[in-house]
Amino acid sequence: MTDTFAEQLVKKSQNSSDSMKKVLILASGGVIVALLLYVSFFITPLALLLVAGAVYVLYMLVIGLNIEYEYTVTNGSLDIDKIIAKRKRVSMISVDVKDFTAFGNFEDSDDDFSGTTIMTTGIDKVDEIEKPSCYADFNHESYGEVRLVFSPDEKVIECIKPYLPRNL
Repeated sequence: MTDTFAEQLVKKSQNSSDSMKKVLILASGGVIVALLLYVSFFITPLALLLVAGAVYVLYMLVIGLNIEYEYTVTNGSLDIDKIIAKRKRVSMISVDVKDFTAFGNFEDSDDDFSGTTIMTTGIDKVDEIEKPSCYADFNHESYGEVRLVFSPDEKVIECIKPYLPRNL
């Protein structure tokens, strides 16, 4: 079998929860900055440094809500990384495709799954359209029974298919 490799970058869709988090961060940050500015007029110029620090923390919190997922398939191994604000990369999960017990369209999956669910759905950065989600069930040594819900493109799916167990 020849070597296979596919990589895809998927941006997380902004939902109402993310929008609410941004509003709460900015509102509470505005109150804190206003209080620090008020205190700085009466106490000390050191409070101006605190204002600058508060503004920086607010900025980091808001851009920290920008999340992307990177799917990498290399010779039957699927790795998913979470990229936060294009600065920090966190490895979410790594699994061999041959260990999948189920794989297909998420709409076709059964609803009685009782294990751990890992969701990495989002908008494909290239096409900027919502992709139909796929799912994969497998047993993981750290997480136990896992259902992975993700949005691979055709190239990633084509690299996964040759390594799927024959019964799938």
